[in-house]
Amino acid sequence: ITKIEQSVRQEIKKELKVAIERAQKDKTDILGFGEVFHSSKPKEWKKIKSEWNDVYFPKSKVDITVEAYVRRAGLRNKSFLSGVK
Repeated sequence: ITKIEQSVRQEIKKELKVAIERAQKDKTDILGFGEVFHSSKPKEWKKIKSEWNDVYFPKSKVDITVEAYVRRAGLRNKSFLSGVK
C-alpha cells in the first residue's frame, strides 16, 4: 500500500506540474494563484494586478506537495462481473 501511495503522489505531482507549466506558458492563471495572492497580500496585489498574467504569473515558482492515502486495498476474492450474464 505504501508503494501505491507513493506512486499516486508522484503521478499527481507530475500532472499538476504539467498543468501549471502549461498555464504559465499560455499566461493564463486558470488555477487561481492570483486570487490567493490577492487575499493574502492585498496592498502588493494592487501594484501588480495589471501585469499579473503577463509578467508575474509566468515567472512564479510553484512548490507542489501532494498527500495521497489508500484507505483500503479493495481486493476481492471473486469479481463482481462473474455473476453478470
